[in-house]
Amino acid sequence: MALLFPWATKEYLLWKMSLCQIILYHNLGIEIKYPKPEGSKPSIQDLDKKTRQQMIDEAKRIWRESKDEEDRKRSEERKEPYRAKYGDV
Repeated sequence: MALLFPWATKEYLLWKMSLCQIILYHNLGIEIKYPKPEGSKPSIQDLDKKTRQQMIDEAKRIWRESKDEEDRKRSEERKEPYRAKYGDV
């Protein structure tokens, strides 16, 4: 990080910044140092606020649904030995 931003020493990152801030500054620094070629796909940073929020909400919805399915599967797997031993309750 100190190569991208001289003020971003290890101690400053550790004690003064959150992980989200570190990731944000890292991504911005990489985009500044290595700009995208013309005609490449737009990044989420280039989108307007409404479109960006819709994408974030969609990602959260997909994550929630997949998490719910995984939880149900794990729950059923945990219950299976008890069903075999005690029957359906």
